[in-house]
Amino acid sequence: MMLFFCTDDGDCQCIAHRAFSGLLRSDVTCTICGFTSTTYDPCVDISLNLDTVNSSAAEKTGLSTLSGCLNLFTRAERLGSDSKLHCQNCQELRDTSKQLSISRLPLVLCLHIKRFEHSLIRKTSRKIDQYLQFPFALDMTPYLSSSIVRSRFGNRIFAFECENTDSSAEYEIFAVIAHSGMLESGHYVTYLHVNNQWYKCDDAWICEVDEGIVRASQCYMLFYVQKLLYYKANKDLSCNASVESR
Repeated sequence: MMLFFCTDDGDCQCIAHRAFSGLLRSDVTCTICGFTSTTYDPCVDISLNLDTVNSSAAEKTGLSTLSGCLNLFTRAERLGSDSKLHCQNCQELRDTSKQLSISRLPLVLCLHIKRFEHSLIRKTSRKIDQYLQFPFALDMTPYLSSSIVRSRFGNRIFAFECENTDSSAEYEIFAVIAHSGMLESGHYVTYLHVNNQWYKCDDAWICEVDEGIVRASQCYMLFYVQKLLYYKANKDLSCNASVESR
């Protein structure tokens, strides 16, 4: 049995929501009877934990991968016994598992990497310096609700009421925000990809850089745009540049 609640509010037509707004799906499943309660929440970015704790490969190589972070984000998580929820089918408090997935992708995908860790128990804060390996071309298909749910239930067909199946799952990177330094004293720079060239924006200074510099940066936020929109924007920029040069 599955229960759906859609809380998406698509009324806002501002440029920020039209560009960045997506929809997350949360499935909470009773471990006894399998009843699933599903809710939807709008989002403008996705915050990802570095996969250092749960990835043996990350521990051996000293690096994390963006795919590992996304797998960690969409992995089913068994909630603790102190977090039992009321199952509408069993009519009792039951142990549950929770799984997140992406129901609707935005035009511009903003991924936030959690590099700053705060512990209320230890009363400490620190920056996580782990290197993150990220691709310039990204396919988000494995992290969509349609892929996650079908992989959980096999080849059965489910209706995804709140999903926008028309949106493309293939993205190209166009901006990276990197952080250098420590928690107390750090500095942010932005790398932009325009017309197949990377630019470093550091306060008032802008200069060309090689892609190796971008790949080696300590990324804090990653911005991907849908591939069709990305190539159209670059084509328009190229046309404008050729017209201006005449």
